[in-house]
Amino acid sequence: MYGVRLFLSILIYNQFYMRAIQSDLNEKLLQQKFSSTSEKENLQLQKCQEIAQNCADLENGIAVLSDLQNNKSYVYSGKIADELNIFQKQKSKEIESIWEEELFSILNAEDVLQKHLLELQFFQFIKTIPFEAHKDYCVVSRLRIAGNPNQKSLLHKMFYFTNADDKNVELALCLYHFDFLNSSLHHGMIINTANSSVIHQTEDGNASFLSVREKEILKMIQDGKRSKEIADLLFISINTVNRHRQNILEKLRVGNMTEACMMAAKLRWI
Repeated sequence: MYGVRLFLSILIYNQFYMRAIQSDLNEKLLQQKFSSTSEKENLQLQKCQEIAQNCADLENGIAVLSDLQNNKSYVYSGKIADELNIFQKQKSKEIESIWEEELFSILNAEDVLQKHLLELQFFQFIKTIPFEAHKDYCVVSRLRIAGNPNQKSLLHKMFYFTNADDKNVELALCLYHFDFLNSSLHHGMIINTANSSVIHQTEDGNASFLSVREKEILKMIQDGKRSKEIADLLFISINTVNRHRQNILEKLRVGNMTEACMMAAKLRWI
């Protein structure tokens, strides 16, 4: 009986946490200061729709193109949709959301949560690099199919498309297909597709992204302690504390320590 209660508690917690992360992503993605739709943006949408359709056809996969300015998505399904019993009857459809919940519902909930967290970091990262380099980066995740005795998984890639004028992220393209190679990749990473460098991994793939000392200081900041107090408690100089604070900001790619605490808490690092 205790085991059942524990399982239900974890399930409720994960569902709450998932909604919180989706809410954060909604705020970041949908509340950008979009300019009015132009002919150039319409052309980019049409081009990305063609890419999505072609990818679904070529790999028998599922492609989801999300229009962030209008909060809708275009779903293109290959034969994988029949195998998974989702997005039936139509090879292409529009949904009034940027979330492909029908697909998420058949996936491991923890993997989907980590995917959302990584996309949140990807959005923050993309804002820190030159516009011309945006197209070189994507998120790659491995998503296990829930309740599957054969341990089948999907590989997921996500690309952001930005507007050349206002630099807003206006489209997001997610591509899904079976993990034919049974990859050891667990949750995911942000990669540079031009040179294969890994920019960031989720917690399971990179538990030491922040050092023990950085996490310790971040937890103290979260508890309301100032640099002088932290320095006294840890027997280090204020300059050392400030250096750690700067390293944390640079690693998490956030603008202040409040955002850093929020991000680290969401990633369960503190």
